[in-house]
Amino acid sequence: MPGEGTITAPPRRVLPLLLVGYAAFYLCRANVEPALNLLAIDHGYDNEQIGVVMAIALAAYAVGKLALGPLADLWGGKRVLVLCLLGTAFVSMTIAASDAPRRFGPAAGLAIVGVLVVANRFVQAGGWGALVDVVSVTYDASRRGTVMGILSTSYDAGNVLALVLSAAIVEAGAGWRALFVVNPLIVLAVALAVRVALPSPRRARSAAPRTEPATPHTTKLERAEPEGAIVAGTDDAAAEPFATIARRLSRQRAFWFATALSFLLTFVRAGFMTWTPRFLYEVSVAANVPSATSTSIAKSAFFGIAGIIGSVVTGRISDLLGPGRRAPVMTTSLAFLVACTLALAHAGVSSPLVATAGVAACGLFLLGPYSLLAGAVSLDVAGKRGGATAAGFIDAVGYVGASLAALVLGSVSKRAGWTAAFDVVAGASGLALLLALAWSSDLGGHAKRAPATST
Repeated sequence: MPGEGTITAPPRRVLPLLLVGYAAFYLCRANVEPALNLLAIDHGYDNEQIGVVMAIALAAYAVGKLALGPLADLWGGKRVLVLCLLGTAFVSMTIAASDAPRRFGPAAGLAIVGVLVVANRFVQAGGWGALVDVVSVTYDASRRGTVMGILSTSYDAGNVLALVLSAAIVEAGAGWRALFVVNPLIVLAVALAVRVALPSPRRARSAAPRTEPATPHTTKLERAEPEGAIVAGTDDAAAEPFATIARRLSRQRAFWFATALSFLLTFVRAGFMTWTPRFLYEVSVAANVPSATSTSIAKSAFFGIAGIIGSVVTGRISDLLGPGRRAPVMTTSLAFLVACTLALAHAGVSSPLVATAGVAACGLFLLGPYSLLAGAVSLDVAGKRGGATAAGFIDAVGYVGASLAALVLGSVSKRAGWTAAFDVVAGASGLALLLALAWSSDLGGHAKRAPATST
């Protein structure tokens, strides 16, 4: 029997339930861009108008990360996860019920749909912090990279499934509103499954101090959990105050490196996720591809499919290096990302197949490093206490970058074309590469001064 205050082996159903639970959010998220593209075709909205809607929505998502992220540390991840799933399903069905562009005209209709899209993103913002909270009290540090790498495929898998489902709905001629009926009904079923089947991890005071594996970015004092640390498997409920968590996180360099990288990589990711369907649609139209609308939605899924591979492989490799030593893995992947993005910008891509392959390559090398930041890295920094808060802050700053991506890239692509837009993405990727190199150098210097122990 495990001792008091230790983590027992989690039930096998935890990982798949978390995977499916978070993937379900994308059924009510990745359907938005295809729906807006359909509305743009029907009502003449341009990239800049759509970009404004998405920029505000992503800004709301960032605010939601700050507002809802800490709730998981206080209320428990399972409860927040279920509430957010129910909330996004409700708002999505409201979008369909409003049928705003037809009832109120193109301008007012876009404004109404935009407000609901913003509300939807805000509600969804609590989901990832809830997942991180469950992981923090269920799995130990030596498995975080692998576990979070697997769970990070949830947003890639969810994105792929949502796009494939959306493409099938559009191909069947059901119209944009069906994307906000079929998808949320599936989300409601997932919310019920999570509510019934996901165990509720218990938080407790350990009887004695407990030690997290030391990492190059933790100090000697930070390596030992103080009396009263939150662990799984005992009975006396406790929670560390938010102010204490915030002070502890703010003292760690790795937290700020991860936050800055999150801003840049989320800018890049949001750029691809927001504009890939439109980019592939325009390439397909220029190449006279039949059914350009539905095929471009389906092809954009390859960004996420490649990202699934990148997330799992990067997470596993980073675990082999050990907690706190993940920056070199990110550096290597980001170097390839810069090369792939520049190729999309300047290779004169006119073939839909080549364009799809280029987007997929970018997904492969982007989403691995991206998945580490608000996942394994957040847990490395925060330990058992405050993982949801750390992930919420890192993600929130990231989605400030995402809101800029929707606005900036929409405007640039309209005025200067896709080559210029990809140049902007390549620039952000290059800055991320330089920052990851600096972080790797910082870890190397710190390791020479105070070598980390291994477990």
